[in-house]
Amino acid sequence: MGERLVIMTTISDANDILKIIKDPKLLNWEWVDHHLDVAVKWLPKKGFKILPKLFDADYRPGTVGDEGDRLVTKVHGCVLRSLDMGEPIPIWKEQILKIPEMREELRRVIEEKVLDISFEEEVVKDIEKWSGKPEIVYKADDEGLKEDNETLQRLGKILMMLADCMDQVKRIKGVPLFFDFYI
Repeated sequence: MGERLVIMTTISDANDILKIIKDPKLLNWEWVDHHLDVAVKWLPKKGFKILPKLFDADYRPGTVGDEGDRLVTKVHGCVLRSLDMGEPIPIWKEQILKIPEMREELRRVIEEKVLDISFEEEVVKDIEKWSGKPEIVYKADDEGLKEDNETLQRLGKILMMLADCMDQVKRIKGVPLFFDFYI
């Protein structure tokens, strides 16, 4: 079991989303913690600026100072909120999906296989560091790489579907669609 994508919205906005997407199962996504942690460090090496921040539970808007952080804070795309009286976590606002750079990153994830075997090797190192045991739980291989690329692509498709919903609802109703999400 991993960390899931959680989408929070009003009943009315959820209804508008589901009128367009039709099948709520298409919005289901999760990834294991180790993969998320490695993605935070690995994706920037491949030129991603915003997407790694979505995976970072420790991201604090306005504190990183890189280009991705400036884009996020410019549109107020992320806020910190405590959901269960614990530590505040990054909650992403729908306006992050309006940023052209974010949409380009999502297109890239959908169209390319951005992860390579070095990603899988980093996941193995992260698991070994955490568990103290070498490659017992997870191996860096082509099968894992294929699955991880598919998992990342699935998230890209979900976020692009939500971006498309925003565009369609704005065009049809003339009012924006509001939702928050987090991983």
